[in-house]
Amino acid sequence: MIILSCDHNGFEYMQKLMQYLKQNKKQFKYMGPASFNADDDYPDFIAPASLEVVKNKNNMGIFLCGSGIGVNMVANRQKGIRAVCANDVNSAYWARHDDDANVLCCGARFISYRKLLKILNVFTTTKFEGGRHIRRINKF
Repeated sequence: MIILSCDHNGFEYMQKLMQYLKQNKKQFKYMGPASFNADDDYPDFIAPASLEVVKNKNNMGIFLCGSGIGVNMVANRQKGIRAVCANDVNSAYWARHDDDANVLCCGARFISYRKLLKILNVFTTTKFEGGRHIRRINKF
């Protein structure tokens, strides 16, 4: 299951992303905000969404804000989250391949919606290599 959340900066992209996921028959759970509010605070949405991600090892999170940095910092405070701020395809690939990242954070101010879809597709389809990388992750 893909857990989705954002703040006001990512709200527009998130609305489009949910339609995209529905059209592609992907299971997701959206955890807010329910409506656009320029005064919202991303920790209010990202902290509970991070808890939802760790409920099942097969869950992934997609979190959006203006830069991707704030939601990334909040997500990584939760034990079991390996969030990456990836505003490019290569970062998304290596975060999954080497680090088994389970949350993708992106910045709506830095990327187009089209680029977000490319990053999302790489992130959700790249398999974790395992091997020596498991040793490193266990040191977290």
